[in-house]
Amino acid sequence: MKAVIFAGAKISNYAFCKEYLEGAHVLICCDGGLHHTKALGLMPDYIVGDFDSVSQEVLDYYKEKGIPIRQFPARKDETDMQLGIALALEKGATDLILLGGLGSRFDHSLANAHLLLGLLKKGIRARLVDENNSVELVNRPITIHGKIGDLVSTIPLSMMVKGITLTGFEYPLINRDLALDDDMVAVSNVLAKEEATIDFTEGYLYVIRSKD
Repeated sequence: MKAVIFAGAKISNYAFCKEYLEGAHVLICCDGGLHHTKALGLMPDYIVGDFDSVSQEVLDYYKEKGIPIRQFPARKDETDMQLGIALALEKGATDLILLGGLGSRFDHSLANAHLLLGLLKKGIRARLVDENNSVELVNRPITIHGKIGDLVSTIPLSMMVKGITLTGFEYPLINRDLALDDDMVAVSNVLAKEEATIDFTEGYLYVIRSKD
């Protein structure tokens, strides 16, 4: 079950959203994420947050539509994104697309990237996406597809990712251990083929697909 969650970080160009919205079973808005669904002409299935970053006009617009709203106090332990994720899991989602979670607030962006670890441990696939980036955390080998020349970075989250082999890249690695506190040798790699593989034996690895 696929859920798309909108948070409030700035999105300048919505063209990329269409790909990720396709096939979604549930759409959840977190606070200021309502500005994005309003701009896209979308009706979320659920709305959550403390509503300190959405305009009253937009919030009232959605209240009039009768969409279920879960309001929380501003003083809380969870971020609005965490509330949206919790609701998606409650509804049975196993594949999450997190939009509006990468922005000018580095603390929020980093926290959202770290949320991927807890989801992965629950067996949930999650991707943190904006106009220029798709961030996914994996703990097993994967095959990726794209265009020759696409940028892909593989960055460890665990202290060590063991036995990584990159095939189909301009800069291949063969059975290399990547350490969190070592040189970042696998940043800004380039697809040399339309299909590439990332193999490794142990650890948690960010796979980040980016464009300038």
